[in-house]
Amino acid sequence: MHQYYPTSPTGLGAFTTPTRQGSYGSNYSAYSASAPSPQYSATVPNSVHTLIAAMKTLQSTLSLWSTSRASPDAVSDAYMQFGVGFNAVVWAFEGSEVDTSDLHQIPARLRAVLETCLGEDPSPAALEMYQPQIRQQLYELLQGLKAKQGYAGWQ
Repeated sequence: MHQYYPTSPTGLGAFTTPTRQGSYGSNYSAYSASAPSPQYSATVPNSVHTLIAAMKTLQSTLSLWSTSRASPDAVSDAYMQFGVGFNAVVWAFEGSEVDTSDLHQIPARLRAVLETCLGEDPSPAALEMYQPQIRQQLYELLQGLKAKQGYAGWQ
């Protein structure tokens, strides 16, 4: 899994992921950016929509993992897409001068829960054990986004 860290304000809210080895043995390459690429030039509503879709994909991939129909790497890929969506939301809000610092730790907390979950043997029981913590992180993110409604032209 990857952890996102805020960079300096000149990075426009970009996050950097160090190369590290996941707890379940796979090596993950570094993802980093210092400025938004054209794919992140979305409006706030579009970037929020993309993030919510990535959250749903992550949840469905976890469900598949629990029945051995998806690998831990597939979950990692879904988490990376979540990270891309998260970055897009941060850039869109910060481009509209809306502070998102209250959301920056959510991907790291989510990653920690996912790594612990994926350290278990795939089973519905394993997912059930960690699902409340996963949902809590996603809920906190949605609540944080909801609190920003009305800013940056997002209703």
